[in-house]
Amino acid sequence: MRIRRAMRKKPLRRPIKSPGAKRYRITQQKKRLLALGVSEDKLRTMNTQDIREALRCPNKLSA
Repeated sequence: MRIRRAMRKKPLRRPIKSPGAKRYRITQQKKRLLALGVSEDKLRTMNTQDIREALRCPNKLSA
């Protein structure tokens, strides 16, 4: 079996994330942080990178 040219061009064949799915993920992550005890004022100032970092180590949020 040979590998066809179309499959060698991996970055061109990958599906693109839709903006709607990204917004949905961010809202779900914000809801998780609210459930962990982060205040809404602090959550408004956080950007998406801060939100993901906070969810990686939820133990640090309670400390």
